[in-house]
Order: sequence, then structure tokens, then C-alpha cells
Amino acid sequence: MWLSTLLLSGALALSGAAFAQAQDLPPLPEAIEKAGQIRIGVKCDSPPFGASGPDGKPVGIEVEMAKKIGEFAFGSAEGAALSCVTSEARISSLNSGKLDLILATLGRTPARQEVIDYSNIYFWGSSNVLVAADSPVQTLADLENRTVIVVKGATQIKWLEANIPGIRIVQLNTTADGVQALMQGRADGFVGDGGLVYTLGGNYPKLRVIEEGLDLGVNGVGLRKNEPELQAFVNAVLEELRKDGFYEEIIPQFVEEPAVVEVMKRGFLEEPPQI
Repeated sequence: MWLSTLLLSGALALSGAAFAQAQDLPPLPEAIEKAGQIRIGVKCDSPPFGASGPDGKPVGIEVEMAKKIGEFAFGSAEGAALSCVTSEARISSLNSGKLDLILATLGRTPARQEVIDYSNIYFWGSSNVLVAADSPVQTLADLENRTVIVVKGATQIKWLEANIPGIRIVQLNTTADGVQALMQGRADGFVGDGGLVYTLGGNYPKLRVIEEGLDLGVNGVGLRKNEPELQAFVNAVLEELRKDGFYEEIIPQFVEEPAVVEVMKRGFLEEPPQI
């Protein structure tokens, strides 16, 4: 008994860097090691990736990923200090030093790669359009000369403008704002990541999803420029999650529709198509 207690005490006494190295992971940067926590921005308005739970705390697939980063770093999910971020404020919060990482449906784009670095890709998928159940819009082509809503800073804007003639785009602050505006008839559709849109479609009987996908995108964890030590650590954690069955266990906890579960699993576990 005393031996197990001694071993447990020794494990708890491990520093974050030592804990990471004990698991054959790259060491943490010294500044994060000294802080004793890694600060991660997550979404709180984009289920199933991240949403606000009944107690006001973040819940979702990416939230659980963020907790795992904290666990791999410091031995406990409490090692991750989570903050809700909006799409518009994600990158500024990172580059201002308020956060160490962004794990918040962050699509990788050339413009963003000029100002931040990314981890390896952890998810890929298309985007989709949510419309009213009785809408005449049946295909993407039907959106010509119509109005759609996106969240500010969304990656889909460029694709929509390039592929849908005459489309009008309204940018709102949050997913909740967009869904409310759509249900009020202020636009013909809401455009977002496929997993998010299908989840919303399942939660709102008066809305439906156009199955035709658009704008294949890939997500990565966002980091400030030139932080290779932290980037190596995050990439190692992502690889562990993929190997250890993490996504197969977590996705069904936040996605009820079996078909959507399979789509999400493919996005997290398979290599993305050539882009």
C-alpha cells in the first residue's frame, strides 16, 4: 500500500514536461510548463464541435479534444484552461497572447496561414446549407440571387461568391444568431460546417439540410507563428487520439443520428481527399 501511495505521489509531482516525456511525447514549451496550464480557445455555439452545456461550461467533440491536450500535458483535463471564442475573435485572441491554442472549427486557409501556424489536419469535411423545411430551395443552384447567412469570418464566403451567381451574404456573430434569423425568414439559408449543419437540422424540425455539399475544408489547431515545440506536442497528441479510439468513443456522445456519426468518423479518422 505504501509503495502504491509513493508511486502515486511521484506521478502527481511530475512536471508537465516530465509528464509529457513519460508518455513519449515531445516536451512542452517552458512558458506553458511554468504556467501549469495550457490555454485553449473552443467554440460554444457550434455543436457537435463545441457548445455551451446546461451548466454553462463548454461541451463537444473539440472540447473533449482540448481536455485531452490538458491531460497529456499535465496529467489531468484540468490542465487545459478553456475559453469560449467566436469565429471572428479566434485569431486575434491567439495572437494577442490570451490563448496558447485555438481548437475551434478553425479551417485552414492560405490567408490564415499568413498570420498563424497550424497543427496537422485533424478533421475534414464539406459545408452544407440549412433552409426552412418548406423552402423552395432544393439544390445549391437554387440559391442563385438569394440571401444566405454565415458566421463572421467563415471560410465558405469565398466559395459561395465564386460559385453561386448573385448570392447575397449576411454575416452574423454566432451560429445561434444565424439560426434565429433563418427561422425569422430574414434569409433563405444558413451555411456552416457539415457536422454543425446536420446537427442543427436534427434539432430544429422546421429546418432541413440541403445534402449537396460545398467547399471542402480541413481543420487544424491554430498556434502563433514560430512555436515549433508546441506544434510538435499538439501533433503528437492528435496522433495519439486517432490511434487510441478516442473519436469512435466521443463522437456518438454528441451526435445522435447514426448516418451523421459515420460522416463525422470519416472526417476525423480518414485522410482528406486531395485539395
